[in-house]
Amino acid sequence: MYSVKVDSCKLSIPLNKCSDVSSQLTDFFKIQQINITTGELKETDVEKRLPFVLNTEYGTYYKIWLESQISSNGSELFLSLLINSKHLGVDYFKGITKDTIEQLYNHIISLNLFYCTFETFVGSRYVDTDLAFDFECSKEHFEILKENIKQSTLLPDYWAITSSSSNSGIWAPKTNTKVKPRDFATPTKPYIKFYSKQIDFETKSNIFAKHFNLISQSTELVRFEATIQNAKHKKLLKIDNLKTFEQLLNSDLKVIISDMFKRYFEKRKFVKSKNELPMDKVLIDLIEVAIENGADKETIFKIFDRVDVSKKSNYNLVKKYHKLYSEKMINIERLEANEVSKNVFEFLGINTQTKLNL
Repeated sequence: MYSVKVDSCKLSIPLNKCSDVSSQLTDFFKIQQINITTGELKETDVEKRLPFVLNTEYGTYYKIWLESQISSNGSELFLSLLINSKHLGVDYFKGITKDTIEQLYNHIISLNLFYCTFETFVGSRYVDTDLAFDFECSKEHFEILKENIKQSTLLPDYWAITSSSSNSGIWAPKTNTKVKPRDFATPTKPYIKFYSKQIDFETKSNIFAKHFNLISQSTELVRFEATIQNAKHKKLLKIDNLKTFEQLLNSDLKVIISDMFKRYFEKRKFVKSKNELPMDKVLIDLIEVAIENGADKETIFKIFDRVDVSKKSNYNLVKKYHKLYSEKMINIERLEANEVSKNVFEFLGINTQTKLNL
């Protein structure tokens, strides 16, 4: 839990550093272009290399192709491939890290489509990189986490929420068109997503999860994902010095996802009242309002456990807190759910004492 890893990525390796490249990658094909309205064939066929795509019977796929990219030598031919933590099979939840990258390399090389050294593989370029971490969260607590994100963000209209038997999550940026949120994202408004891994494995990725016996591991599990898109995004995140995939894996990935998440938030100051009357009804109402707006147990307790009163008054206030809590006069389920929100926010660098909209 709370271990940041690479979930997926596009890697590009200079072709001159590869050997034993399969003809499935190098052969040219003639593509006939047809007018879909008239059925007319174009006179000139287009010659191009086609990506190699392999779909497995257990719900994963591989895509490898050759393409020209700009380099220090001008235009250069690169071998590009998509890597995914699903390629790790039973080790899916470990994700792609400096500890699992050699395992992934051996798996890719075993496809016998090309060969390069491990050093060349990890020294490749990277773009469209999804970073992720998982955390335990019940369905009910996830709904509250989604509420807390919407209440606390500087840009609530940028977030979309869904809650259904086939999909449960919250993501930004929100789009009102057919454009995918990931494609609509910008460096300043990156693609961020929280979603139920359990629902994902029970529906969308069911074949894969069943094949590798992962469904039981996804019970009440929520995944966070954020995408580093391109060179402009790397520059904004101040990671443009991380030129190779190996350098990325050896960096502090938590700092990177925290930077992206915090771009949707602003500082908000929580001012404590000094003139509250000690009446149970008033206390309960105030506590419920705080809980509904994201307060956790520690925040509530600090209101009662005061240093600006006498020891006797402090004792009575703390006693009052424990009475309200033990007799379930407040919404304990909601309060405990906010603990999950607090853990997630603070892991991502949001100080819940100053930034949650309490």
